[in-house]
Amino acid sequence: MIALVISPIAANAGVISVFGTGLDIDGNPLAPGSADANYTVIENGNAPAVVVTNPAGTYLPNDANSQWIWQTGAGTPINTTITFRTTFDLTGFDPLTAVLNGAWGTDNQGIDILINGVSTGIELLGVTVNNFNTLHAWQISTGFVAGINTLDFVIRDDGVIGAFRTELSGSADRIAVPEPGTLALLGLGLIGMGAARRKKA
Repeated sequence: MIALVISPIAANAGVISVFGTGLDIDGNPLAPGSADANYTVIENGNAPAVVVTNPAGTYLPNDANSQWIWQTGAGTPINTTITFRTTFDLTGFDPLTAVLNGAWGTDNQGIDILINGVSTGIELLGVTVNNFNTLHAWQISTGFVAGINTLDFVIRDDGVIGAFRTELSGSADRIAVPEPGTLALLGLGLIGMGAARRKKA
């Protein structure tokens, strides 16, 4: 009987393809009033969110990492709750090792962040300027699944205009795939085991 030992191949950390708000699919800032294809508004039939055209002077200024978005470029409707959704694909990654890091600002309140429809308990409550003149860090390290994942931000506006912004990055271990040479050795080993069993019979 042939004993075959295959050394495990270490998984390599990989970058999850996710985007901050107000960026195109290449990660570049969109023009004011442009549709953000990376974020949709659930209450608007999953239509794309829109980059706010004239963010209030007290907002943290837009930059290359993220911009303010809302259901419309004017920051309307107001006094409403809006859910912004983005999706990402973990095909080829181990979902148990996935981690998302972000920072968000809300006008006015961040009610929740949900991963695949499940609440994370992350909140940014209170009608306060601090919610939108700086970005507040968050992290998610559980609740991921193989394949397509959804990330929802539930935002409540309580004022004259509404806006939401997040920066986002993620990583996970790539699923180890045996090299062709390793598979060939495995095949030879199985053939040898079969031959040994036939001789015993």
